[in-house]
Amino acid sequence: MRLIVSLMAGVLTLLAAPAIASAQQSPKISLVRDAETENTIRYFAAPLLKAAGLNPQSLRVHLVLDDRMNAFVAGGQRIFINTGLLRSAESPDAVIGVLAHETGHIAGGHLAKMQENLRSASAQSIIALVLGAAAAVATGEPEAAIAGATMGQSIGQRSFLRYTSANESAADLAALSYLDKTEQSARGLLEVLESLQDQELLSGQRQDPYLRTHPLSQERIATVRQHMSKSRYSERPTNPNLDLLHRRVRGKLNGYVDPPSRTLSRYAADDPDIEARYARIQAFIKLHRTTDALAIVDGLIESSPNDMFFHEVKGDILYRAGQIADSLPPYRRAIQLVEQSNGELPLIRLSLAQSLLQIPSRDTAAEALDQLKVVADYEPWTPRVWRLMATSYGRLDDFGGAAYALAEEAMLVGDRAGASRNVARALEQLPPDSPLRERALDIQNLLGEGGKGDGKG
Repeated sequence: MRLIVSLMAGVLTLLAAPAIASAQQSPKISLVRDAETENTIRYFAAPLLKAAGLNPQSLRVHLVLDDRMNAFVAGGQRIFINTGLLRSAESPDAVIGVLAHETGHIAGGHLAKMQENLRSASAQSIIALVLGAAAAVATGEPEAAIAGATMGQSIGQRSFLRYTSANESAADLAALSYLDKTEQSARGLLEVLESLQDQELLSGQRQDPYLRTHPLSQERIATVRQHMSKSRYSERPTNPNLDLLHRRVRGKLNGYVDPPSRTLSRYAADDPDIEARYARIQAFIKLHRTTDALAIVDGLIESSPNDMFFHEVKGDILYRAGQIADSLPPYRRAIQLVEQSNGELPLIRLSLAQSLLQIPSRDTAAEALDQLKVVADYEPWTPRVWRLMATSYGRLDDFGGAAYALAEEAMLVGDRAGASRNVARALEQLPPDSPLRERALDIQNLLGEGGKGDGKG
């Protein structure tokens, strides 16, 4: 699990932060990257998106490190979900109910219709900030299991993502339709709404932000109850496979968020459930008890040798312990299993690349570059990918490639001067037939410098 960045919440009713008295009091929020958790959310959401006529492949999941219940959508098919929602949900039904509701907002085009005073430039800046969140780690080496940095950037003000009651009701109706189409019970959505109803009597700062950004009414609860009285799927039990995935995510997040003492007292050492074992691994990572963490994950791998995430976790444990060379085989095995499944999890490739670049040699740089090229195909908006790619190119004495990668990074973080400087260097050094040269020219054109720096190399 990787804590990628903390962001200032001056914009962050986008992220549904608490009511803010002044910009100076704006708290920070953190975005977390974890391949397994993001993959689980996408898996939960895919049937709902299909039912809504949307492409599940277009969904981007952002995890917000906040213990309060919240989720929202922004910038197209991007869903932001608080770790607090995932940790507090007793079953996947509640998470799926919220995802169904948020899918209703996407399909209904509610983002485009709300808050006319939200200027396009502000919206683009906010999305750029979110997409460029990983830029903050470009200047420091992130830890493999938990990595973090801070970006003190504040854009805009206050609550521009508050839905109207009409939009909420429409999203509920859409959610109920999607749940029926996917033959799932709406009890999770009802549980969430009833929980929010209990929150209404609390003061604003104590309420879950989901309540403030998603206005609640008794009619909404009545609508869901009425649906459940008629739906043939209302009593359908929780899917055991989905429950297992949810317990894995909850265990990992509980161990990551809670102090180790709390985790180890909450989850007994002899508890064989995956939630307990995942939680204890995270606690042992924090306590630098590498042997204990490895004992658990090795047991998991023995029981499920083809589970890609168990191998990824082992790689993370070893990387965090400074055993860089030992972290490579489990990362490579995880990627091999991903490829065998015909899927793609670029975050695992990024982890392998980071480990490889800790070992200075041309061979490791070449392997890291191969991995990073794949990551860039899937996540070209992640600045750290381009910074690591620049490092790889540099170690291979491809300084034109390194300059090009730094230009890509500079574009993502809004450093036009840096982009211009590096793209000029790239065009001076890249050979005429290089594919990177064409991309560098594209950057030059975006900068409005089409007549400059197009040296012959």
